[in-house]
Amino acid sequence: MDKPEIPDFFINPNNMGGNFDPDKFLQKFKAPLIVFAILFALLASGSPVHVIQAGERGVVFNRITGTQKRVLEEGLQFVIPVLETVSKYNVREISYIFSDKSFRSKSGTLWMGESIHTLTADGQAITVEITVRARPDFKELWWLHQNIGNSRMRSYVEKIITPVVKSMVREVISGFTVSGIYSEERRTIANKISERLAGKLQGYKIVLSEFLLDEVMFSQAYQNAIEQKQQATIELDTKDNVIVEERGKRDAAVTRAEGEAEAIRRKVESLARNPSYLKFRKAQVLGKRAKLIVEDEI
Repeated sequence: MDKPEIPDFFINPNNMGGNFDPDKFLQKFKAPLIVFAILFALLASGSPVHVIQAGERGVVFNRITGTQKRVLEEGLQFVIPVLETVSKYNVREISYIFSDKSFRSKSGTLWMGESIHTLTADGQAITVEITVRARPDFKELWWLHQNIGNSRMRSYVEKIITPVVKSMVREVISGFTVSGIYSEERRTIANKISERLAGKLQGYKIVLSEFLLDEVMFSQAYQNAIEQKQQATIELDTKDNVIVEERGKRDAAVTRAEGEAEAIRRKVESLARNPSYLKFRKAQVLGKRAKLIVEDEI
């Protein structure tokens, strides 16, 4: 069987159709090909122009030098195509609520879904509900990107805010007794947690705007003990009031008796000094019969 005839341009590409010359083709279309290659690379790697929206910042990653320490502000920003990419972060202040109570999530609020359970210095179990308002440090956003990674807000919330807040709350509360927390030291505790939490979060390039100790819930046993104590206090106060009232009545009776005794004493003294006074009093009491009595006595 005869072998099929193979066209010459498959054997010798320089002889395609007898007229095609690759060198001449490249020389002729070199500039358009370079432009086409650049455009293709730009389209494949993304636009060199990025728009940073309100409430956002951008972190630049250079394929050669790594994460850049410059942070892109709001507005139109330019980066080197192919070499640089941009990760955008939401840097608005957010409220992080630690509570077992469900509620409708609002804009700018993240419900963490659980209260914080901890122990006091005297071993009493308590549960606290708190609100933390915080945001990333604008100028240090590159550090978060480099060390935490992922531009999703949940990333640094789950890796930093949640564990740091829980740890700091438990650490501070463990230094106070349950009676102190129940009474006047609650504000002191909130201020102390806020101060120490701000310093801790700053180390992770997060700015604490506000810390609120929303509610403190005690164990059922402790609440029962408090109620019993309050009831005993009320009963004791009632008894004290009765005692004070009876003592007042006693003092009034004594005063009245002393007054009457003094009046009698004075009358006796008057009679002793003036015997005719007794006759006068008899006259006042007996009226018309006084004359007969006086005459008999005379």
